[in-house]
Amino acid sequence: MNDYTPPLLVLDQGPGQDRLGIFNPQGRLLEVWFDALHRPNFIGTVHNVQIEQVFTAQNRATARFAGGVPLSLHLRKHDRDLIIPGAVVPVTINAAPRHAKPWQGLVGARLVARDMILLAGLGENAPQFQFSSQIPADIRPVLMARLTAEAGPFMRPSFGLILRRSAPMLADFSKPLKALITAFDNGCNQANDSLSGHGFNPGYRGCLHDGGGMTGRAMRMFPHAEISKDPQNIAHFSSIIDDVIDAALLPHVPLETGGQLWCQQTHALWSIDVDGGSSSSFDWLIDAAAPQISRQIRLRGMSGPVLIDVPRLPPALGKRFLDNLRAGLADDPRQPEYLGRTRVGFIELRVPHGDWALADVMQERVAQDALAGLRLVTGRVGSGVNFKPVRLAVSQAMANWMQGEGRAAFESLDRPVELVVWSDNSTYQTAHIAD
Repeated sequence: MNDYTPPLLVLDQGPGQDRLGIFNPQGRLLEVWFDALHRPNFIGTVHNVQIEQVFTAQNRATARFAGGVPLSLHLRKHDRDLIIPGAVVPVTINAAPRHAKPWQGLVGARLVARDMILLAGLGENAPQFQFSSQIPADIRPVLMARLTAEAGPFMRPSFGLILRRSAPMLADFSKPLKALITAFDNGCNQANDSLSGHGFNPGYRGCLHDGGGMTGRAMRMFPHAEISKDPQNIAHFSSIIDDVIDAALLPHVPLETGGQLWCQQTHALWSIDVDGGSSSSFDWLIDAAAPQISRQIRLRGMSGPVLIDVPRLPPALGKRFLDNLRAGLADDPRQPEYLGRTRVGFIELRVPHGDWALADVMQERVAQDALAGLRLVTGRVGSGVNFKPVRLAVSQAMANWMQGEGRAAFESLDRPVELVVWSDNSTYQTAHIAD
């Protein structure tokens, strides 16, 4: 049986931007997803796009979607015959832009959940059931028999299923499969009737499936989770999100039992250095550093190669540390892969790209500060004061953003707002209500 414990999901909706906070049962923030009007989150959406260029040597192609937004496609071996310049194909967006690179996608329509991936629009000769490479070969025959018996009756001719590495723990494959099929049908664009059938209309270009948005994607990734709807709870957790984000933008992370982590990103990889400080015991390393490392990887949105420099440990303690680290990584929906140790002793992980790294989102500091100010305005809305103008004190840069790129967010407010621009831009301040 699966001992999975669902997290608490907090949807912090504000003018111009929604934030989805993912908290563990103890109320500790694990990660944050963002979806803003000025920078929408396309992950999990499916589009019909026209191929522009193909770079065979790099296993890559380029295309555009959603009004000309550039897209880079990773080509697998079986994609190469289909992907030619001018071809119109369905693609699924699976990673946000990073390091000036565009959105990334995979050829084909897919809906990703914690334990399985639903494929749609498959050809007649495509295998209906597939397995993650991390599922041991010796248990696959048993899993295939279960899939045939439990999932087979609900599969459609054009659909396929990939079991992810956590799937063998499921007691029954039919229930999550039926939930995925229902979610897929609900998110289909009715402009393309062939999406739920046996193929895709090659003449249609645009969004085929909306991915269910952040909440739909979160519910697939975290089965049985609950979304907090209590306004007081949301306000409380929103404050926690703000505080944790500020701390996560710093390179160092203090450990409760002494020492600290140093988390730094280069263009090619992330590095984490475990500094024991003055501690003379390895217990702090096992008890505090390993779970904090897995949390920081999720919280900061680390992706790609991740190298961890850990002090040399006796073999037994080294094994315990790795076991604790891998246990923490198992809850990450991106399913990081442990690759072993490098020749100089670094622990090497590979984390699939996904949502924006936290630092990339917060690099738009002016936009994020302005959006925080707009959230303050919505917090003032209440009985008898809805039509009283709110005086919001902001910097000149925030005011310029609200009247430019962020105008849609500013105009989405349901009460009048007067911007008061403070004169001193040399000292950092946050937006605040000027009463």
